[in-house]
Amino acid sequence: MNISRLATATWIVTGVVVSVAPAGAPMGSPTAYVGAGNWGVGAEYGYGQMDLEASGTVAEVTGSLDTSWAQHFRMDTLKSNMAFGTIAYGLMDTWDIFARLGATNAKDTIVLSPSSIRAEERQGDFDGSFGLAWGVGTRATLHRSGPWSIGGLVQFTWFRPGDSDFSITPDPWIPDESWTGEAKLHYWQAQASLAAAFQVDTWRLWAGPFVQYTQGDMDFSGATSIAELTGTLNWSSTIGDPWRVGGHFGANWKVSDQFNLWMEGQIASDCWLVGVGLVFVPEKSFGI
Repeated sequence: MNISRLATATWIVTGVVVSVAPAGAPMGSPTAYVGAGNWGVGAEYGYGQMDLEASGTVAEVTGSLDTSWAQHFRMDTLKSNMAFGTIAYGLMDTWDIFARLGATNAKDTIVLSPSSIRAEERQGDFDGSFGLAWGVGTRATLHRSGPWSIGGLVQFTWFRPGDSDFSITPDPWIPDESWTGEAKLHYWQAQASLAAAFQVDTWRLWAGPFVQYTQGDMDFSGATSIAELTGTLNWSSTIGDPWRVGGHFGANWKVSDQFNLWMEGQIASDCWLVGVGLVFVPEKSFGI
């Protein structure tokens, strides 16, 4: 089969599946590629969306009114751009470890659920600029037979997007009440995957399942106002996400003996991600 047609067909399928799916961090190749005692460096970019549930306690002091209550909310369609520089080391020909350092942003709609204090859903926006992101992981080739191979990956990634201004009218029955201030979002993700890969000339195509877990915090601090009364607002929330099961798929193109270019897609319940990366593995590993 013509290689260009095979690659084109693969990415048409990828694009269709992603476009109809309502994720974590880029994973890249599911099999080891550095080689025993060698180093590799690279760059990665990913764009993803996901929905999250959160809950916490709001403490509001306005004039003589001092109240606190449990507040649940949703983070609808959290969008993130992320870029990393990566370094990998081959412990064995079939086992690599790697670390990444980069930046990420975050943007979404925050939907406050009804509570004993607030009777209806209300919406606000989070728009965090680029902040720090980093991670560690390992990948291994578990079995190889002819053009086929099976591999696995485990990785942990931490995200600290920039803070966002926050403004919302929390109760439709009190239109002159407002909350304004700053919102901070910090979270981490664990991902584990398996995949089968098939080698065709300079292309390696892969697909398989993965699981993902997300945990973090979102904290608000600022001021409240009702008519001419002003006060303070503190709201600490925990983001809790159950293990999600999804699928990932991609292709690696061996551009030369030292350079590899890969592309991937990830799909799970209420989240998806597309990623691309470039890997450089020097023949002499910088003389190390």
